[in-house]
Amino acid sequence: MTEPVDDLPSRELAELRLRAEQFARDEDDQSLLDLVGELRADEQWWAHLWGPAAAIAARRLGSPEAVGLLKESIAGGFSQPELFEGELEKLFGVDATWPDLQRRIQANVPLPLVELTEWPEPGPSLPVELYRISPEREAALLERLPEASGSAWETATRLLAWVHDSWAHANDHVEDPDALNVLERVDAGARFACVEYSIVLSQALNAVRIPSRRVDLRQLNHHVGVGRGHVVSEAWIDDLDRWVLLDGQNGSYWTDTDGNPLGVQELQRLAAAGSAVPAFVGAGAVESLTEQQAAAWFTYFASATTTGYTWAEGSFAPVFQAMRAIRTPRLLRDGDLAYPRLSAITTGLDGTGTTSTVRFSHSHPYGTGIRLRTGTEVVDTEERTLDLTPGVHELAVTIVTPYGETAARRFSYLVREVSRTSGP
Repeated sequence: MTEPVDDLPSRELAELRLRAEQFARDEDDQSLLDLVGELRADEQWWAHLWGPAAAIAARRLGSPEAVGLLKESIAGGFSQPELFEGELEKLFGVDATWPDLQRRIQANVPLPLVELTEWPEPGPSLPVELYRISPEREAALLERLPEASGSAWETATRLLAWVHDSWAHANDHVEDPDALNVLERVDAGARFACVEYSIVLSQALNAVRIPSRRVDLRQLNHHVGVGRGHVVSEAWIDDLDRWVLLDGQNGSYWTDTDGNPLGVQELQRLAAAGSAVPAFVGAGAVESLTEQQAAAWFTYFASATTTGYTWAEGSFAPVFQAMRAIRTPRLLRDGDLAYPRLSAITTGLDGTGTTSTVRFSHSHPYGTGIRLRTGTEVVDTEERTLDLTPGVHELAVTIVTPYGETAARRFSYLVREVSRTSGP
């Protein structure tokens, strides 16, 4: 017999339970039956534990009370024959009434009072690594940037156009990947390439609290030749609930046939499938590229390295253009791991024997809290005790960010109007 776990009982009740348990373990059947009068007063465990144990003891002693004790237990809600490790089936299974008793035992298993039916969960991914300027220089960078708007997407495209217009493309480079350094040298007349556009754009986006990474793109056969690479930025846009590629050099972003901005992985998959070249759209007043120009830039999605990760499903050449090593902290087979959905929410549970509490958390780099919505209520809180009013309950769970809220994730549960049968 498996020992149950429950809240601490009174000292007298605890001693009675210990004696009964010892008699049952030692198969001291008569001593256990002598305690039946006292054990019936243990309302919490009688029907679920002591009654069936007494029925087993009575059957082993050949007492006619055995079936009555078992039926009494079943009438009281007994539903766990597995506690007795096959003894009930062995001793009562020969009776003609056993199939009916089994059905009644199974029918005693109640549906749960509270049943969670849907909850947010983040899925498999790795921590996002952002491409930021050093914290002590971020305030100075902010002073040079266009004012942010209430929309993450509008702010991102405004910054994209601003970076594109900040200088004319040339092939000079900086040694220090710092946006302020780039801009100060531009002020002095310097002109830079795609690398520097991505430095300024990625660090500017993070400065205005839009999560952004730098991405190195490569053509096929990147291990030889020249001009095989291109560098862009990629940002998580709360409004769109997705990662979006932003090309600072061209002042443009890619879209699908429905006009949805695309991220690196989506573009890689289109390129690998031989799909038609998607639209390459200029931000703000930036002129869009021709179809021929877009087709040329679309060749740069054979492989990619983003801040923190490189991925390749098959083989991978670790040298770029026969002149330098490709550096990455982590080489992956599955690129999806490098693309966490930053609106994802994790669900945790807590509570007591009578209440259940749900806790929500997130990993959005610039998230400031959790917001819960019902039909009539909006509350900023990460924790909520479940309402046990019978019926279906739903919550819309979002992350609060500087640009409002992320896409809502659904949490729902069912509360049944049933009587709860206490058990061990």
